[in-house]
Amino acid sequence: MKALEGVRILDFTHVQSGPTCTQLLAWFGADVIKVERPGIGDITRGQLRDIPDADSLYFTMLNHNKRSITLNTKNESGKKVLEELIRKCDVMVENFAPGALDRMGFTWERIQEINPAMIVASIKGFGPGPYQDCKVYENVAQCTGGAASTTGFRDGLPLVTGAQIGDSGTGLHLCLGIVTALYQRTRTGKGQKVSAAMQDGVLNLCRVKLRDQQRLEHGPLKEYSQFGEGIEFGDSVPRAAMIPVAGSPVAS
Repeated sequence: MKALEGVRILDFTHVQSGPTCTQLLAWFGADVIKVERPGIGDITRGQLRDIPDADSLYFTMLNHNKRSITLNTKNESGKKVLEELIRKCDVMVENFAPGALDRMGFTWERIQEINPAMIVASIKGFGPGPYQDCKVYENVAQCTGGAASTTGFRDGLPLVTGAQIGDSGTGLHLCLGIVTALYQRTRTGKGQKVSAAMQDGVLNLCRVKLRDQQRLEHGPLKEYSQFGEGIEFGDSVPRAAMIPVAGSPVAS
C-alpha cells in the first residue's frame, strides 16, 4: 500500500509548477483528478510536440499517473459538478492567476461550506505584499528569488539556470505543505489553506548564498577571485572555493 492511497486530489494546475506537485502526490498513491479546459486542455499538451496528434512529452512527463477531465466552470452545470468534486476530494491544488478561484465563485469560505475538511493548496508568484497580484514565470522567479545572482560570468549579466527551480522547486515545497496539512487533519479533522510562492521557493533553494551577502558588510570575500586581489593558489583558500559562479574562471 502506498502512503497516500485513499487520498483524492482535485488538480486545477497547469504547465509545470502545479503539475510537478500533483505528480508527486500521485506517485505517493493519491488519486489525482486533473481538471482541464474544454476543447483545449492543458496548454502543454501541444507545446514542444514532436509527434503529430499526440500529447507532447512535456505534458506526459508531468501528468502521468493522473486522470483527466474537462470542466467548464463558467456555467451552472459545470459549477455543480465542481461542487460535487469538492465534496468528494481531500485536496484542491491550483496555480491560477491571483484571484481567479475567487472570481470563479469558489472562495476559501465557500469551499469550507461545501467541505470543511478540504485542503486548498496554491502556487503563486509572490507571497503577501506589494507584488502579490503579479503573474510570474520561471525567469522572473529566479531573478526575484536571487538565484540569477549566483550564476553567470564576471564580465556579463546574471543568468538564469536551465534547471526549473522556480517551477518544479516550488512544486516540491507545496507538496510537502500538503502532506503536512493532511497529517494535521488526521488530528483536527479540519482543512486549511496551504500556499507556496515561487519567489520564496527559489530563495529557499539558494539561501546559502545569503551567507555571502551578509559577509559583504564586513569586507571582501577573499575566497572569490574577483574580490581576493593577490590571492595565489598556494594560499589557504582551496582552488575550488575560488570559483564564484558557474562557468566563471578562477584567478590565475
